[in-house]
Amino acid sequence: MSEAKDLFYGDGDVPGDISHTSLETVIDSYIRYYASGSTHTSRAKRLDLNHFIDFLTKHCGYSKPSKLKVLDWDYTSVQRFVDSRLEKGESPATVARRLATLKHMGRTLSERIAGFTNPAKDIKSPKVQKARPKAVEKQEIEKIREKARSRSNNKQSFQRYRNETLFALLLDTGLRADEIRLLRRHQLDDTFEWLHNVRTKGRRYRNVYISEQMREPLMEYLEARSTELSRYFAKLTVAQDKKLPLFISGYGANAKDPDSFLMGAKSIWRAINELSTETKLHPHLLRHSFAIDLLDNSRDIRLVAQALGHSDVRVTMRYTERGDEEVAKAIETARKGDT
Repeated sequence: MSEAKDLFYGDGDVPGDISHTSLETVIDSYIRYYASGSTHTSRAKRLDLNHFIDFLTKHCGYSKPSKLKVLDWDYTSVQRFVDSRLEKGESPATVARRLATLKHMGRTLSERIAGFTNPAKDIKSPKVQKARPKAVEKQEIEKIREKARSRSNNKQSFQRYRNETLFALLLDTGLRADEIRLLRRHQLDDTFEWLHNVRTKGRRYRNVYISEQMREPLMEYLEARSTELSRYFAKLTVAQDKKLPLFISGYGANAKDPDSFLMGAKSIWRAINELSTETKLHPHLLRHSFAIDLLDNSRDIRLVAQALGHSDVRVTMRYTERGDEEVAKAIETARKGDT
């Protein structure tokens, strides 16, 4: 094991030709020093290399893995391994991960050993078709709304009412969790139609439209918010209110510090997740739902990109992806129209 250990550790290049070194020993050493943990990644690496050893043993016609040498690990064997996994029905994503493990082991050796060429370096990963982001179906959204209303009615608390409004506004606007968390009261205009100067991930700003059906619930929430704030302010001035978050939390709040009323990132996540019915909810799932609904109704990808605050429309294009069943249904519909 010491020979293989020196291949992966130490200072400077390791001289010598390793082509006749036991490949099984090299892989065992790699696993020992790069994939010995109990994490998902470590377990996946071990599984990937076990599959490769089994394949290569049969590919080279050896009776047992211990007969494999480093020279048996070449470009052709890696390419055939990739092809064989795909032929067995493995998903392109899984095969791409297995290839990535071989590439990492080869790259590690090439960095340590003068003259060693990574056999997997030029092998192309299988193309993984990007799936359309998941969205919450409209029927389920109604169940979630009913659950939120029921929770608020069963226990009259500001927090539950706030969370119900938070869910509705995320679904109505497609805002990111951190965008809605950092909103200040002054960004909401007097007509309740727009949220102004919402900062995006790319440090750009956009105006976010609020639909007509969302305005009344938002007004009612602000009344409840004012009542809640009266617990912290003897007399809340307009100037003070404008600096406070739109969605407030009383945990650790201090009237002298507007930022102390901000909800935490985990609090936003929990507020949405606790409303889950059939699907485990999270804030970004509501953003996906907003985007897909808007795209299906507008058929305008640039409009959706602007609504989401995407600086590059190519990011938005993933919402145009369709599953195989949708493609099949569209083809059948088109063919029926031809008859």
